[in-house]
Amino acid sequence: MSYSLNSSSAEDPRVEALKRQHQQRQSRFFLTFAVVEGLAIAAAIVVVYVLDVLDPEYGIWVLLAIAAIGATVMSAGIMSMTRRHAQEMRDITGR
Repeated sequence: MSYSLNSSSAEDPRVEALKRQHQQRQSRFFLTFAVVEGLAIAAAIVVVYVLDVLDPEYGIWVLLAIAAIGATVMSAGIMSMTRRHAQEMRDITGR
C-alpha cells in the first residue's frame, strides 16, 4: 500500500487514526505555543513600555529576542512532530 497525504478514503483505519492523532498533536502544540508566546510578549511589553523598567531602546531587543526564541522553538517543534509522524507512518505502512 502506498501512502499519500491525499489518498482515497479506502485507507487502512490505522493510517486514518494516526493522521487524526497527528492533527490533534499539532493543534495542541500551536495553541499552547500561541498562549505562551503571547503571554511572554505581553509581559515584556508591560515591563518595557508600561512599567518603564527597561529603556525602550533596549526593550525592543528584548522583544526581538523573545520573538527569535519563539521562532526557533516553533520550528524545532514542527520538525520534531513531522519526523515523529513520518516514523509512525513508516511503522504502520512498512514503507
